[in-house]
Amino acid sequence: MQAATAAGAATILIFVAEMWWCTAGAEDAIKTGKWEFWIVGSKMPEPPPGMQLPPSVRSGPEGMINSLCISETNPPRTRTSVPVDEKGSCDFETTIDASAATVSWSMSCAWSSGSESNAEGIAHFHRDRFDGTTTMRHSFPNLPTQEYSSAIIGRYVGPCEPK
Repeated sequence: MQAATAAGAATILIFVAEMWWCTAGAEDAIKTGKWEFWIVGSKMPEPPPGMQLPPSVRSGPEGMINSLCISETNPPRTRTSVPVDEKGSCDFETTIDASAATVSWSMSCAWSSGSESNAEGIAHFHRDRFDGTTTMRHSFPNLPTQEYSSAIIGRYVGPCEPK
């Protein structure tokens, strides 16, 4: 159960990352186009066998590499609530500060079993790369809360692929 919840939370983090977007005029602007990123030193377990990862995720020497396309047309703040499965849901908030070339996010998920997952993080964009941190907390009934903090590193890949 813990591995499945942690893997679900990893998938949720990927979803949050896919909601990042922006453009800015500063030297450290958030470039529009395709970006790849990964969590450095992640202690999160590999997804359970049979769990299908989104097409935006691939395995590489850095670990699980996520990709996203950032466009110019998205709003600076987004709030979303989505069902995770038949027994849970997550609330997401993403904020973009174009003048500071940063993206921050928070996530709160709850399941009918009483388990909860929360995350927050921030990424700082610097020309063709970004770095940041994310912290995830998982709590399960009758078990101590688990917390994971990790660095995030990303790189600009090029133009987005046509849809």
